[in-house]
Amino acid sequence: MRRIGAAVGRAWRAVVRSLRRILDLPVGVGREDDPLQTLYHRPMPPRLQVNWWALLLGPFWYLFTGLWTHALILFTIVLFSGGLLAPLAWLYAGLKANEDLLEARIVGRSYY
Repeated sequence: MRRIGAAVGRAWRAVVRSLRRILDLPVGVGREDDPLQTLYHRPMPPRLQVNWWALLLGPFWYLFTGLWTHALILFTIVLFSGGLLAPLAWLYAGLKANEDLLEARIVGRSYY
């Protein structure tokens, strides 16, 4: 009986050791060699900060920076309004460009 108990105890300790090894594995991407490490810890830009290039170019600025979804939405708004909302689309682009660009960069680096 003692032999069976000792064998069960050894097997249990082996299972616990292997579980500890599995649970101690690092999960995710190591941030020490991540070039955009400060991107996650940087405070959000001030709300409604003027980006002069985006204010000048409007939705085209979004296309040049690779945010084609935002550009498509703004162009659609301008198209369906018959051009009446074009000044508002340009104003939105100028005021929200920095915030949209930072959010797109964060989303591009996340895994969830």
